[in-house]
Amino acid sequence: MSDFDSVLNTVLVPLSSSDHSKRAAASAAVAMLLTQAPPSSKLSAKVLPAVTPLLNSDDCLVQRNACAALIAVAESEAENLQAGVQQWTKALETVSAKLANSATETDLRITCAEVLGAVGHANPEAAQAVLNQHGVEALISVLDPELDATLQEAGADSLCKLAAAPESRRQLVQQGVLPAVAKLLHSHHNEVHIRALLALGMLVGSSQENQTKLANINGALSRLLVLRLQQDDEDSKHIADGIVAAMLKNPGCKQQLTAALRAQSRPAAETNKSSQFL
Repeated sequence: MSDFDSVLNTVLVPLSSSDHSKRAAASAAVAMLLTQAPPSSKLSAKVLPAVTPLLNSDDCLVQRNACAALIAVAESEAENLQAGVQQWTKALETVSAKLANSATETDLRITCAEVLGAVGHANPEAAQAVLNQHGVEALISVLDPELDATLQEAGADSLCKLAAAPESRRQLVQQGVLPAVAKLLHSHHNEVHIRALLALGMLVGSSQENQTKLANINGALSRLLVLRLQQDDEDSKHIADGIVAAMLKNPGCKQQLTAALRAQSRPAAETNKSSQFL
């Protein structure tokens, strides 16, 4: 047994304690220890049975520590993660439910979103496990401009990680991700609309079918055209320009793009015309 395994066994014991303070301290210790796990460690079988029950703790901090432990396990196991097994299924189901619940404390919802992203990014099979456990619906629920900007960013970022697996993209679009993410293009928070642009780039960049669907979402094209002209945000400008460039090659987007470009140029033309009379 390695030194790491020995220490892990020791810190896992108090997680089952009836003493709330011991359980809280242990959850923090486990989360911190797992960030130091050796690469490709096989931790799920040992950690999940001890950590998953903590997701239903009365203490929000304990729940967040449990989520942090799940993230560390997913990142450590990475391509070896088997998120379709029963232990992970239960954890993902609980995390998705908490994320989707508007009564859940915001910081905990952010951490729940990060769990889904970490698991989904591990490998294509893990991404499918997140899709199977209502992870997409939960993430869409936080893509609301009225919610905390950091929560929106976390949701969009996790969808980016899920979309990194080409096998997941069709299901993401089928479950309504495109219009939900497109709404975030109108955010006043740079990090939010950058994450939205990244997600859209993955979902529509190489799919003319998805490009056409995006073009038909009210307000999406006009906002993309605005973002690609921004002078003070090079990241947004670059990503938006790439999306528009791909759509310009798509005959299915021609009509919508032409209309959006005309609408964008009209105010400028009217301004120039009116200035002649000043």
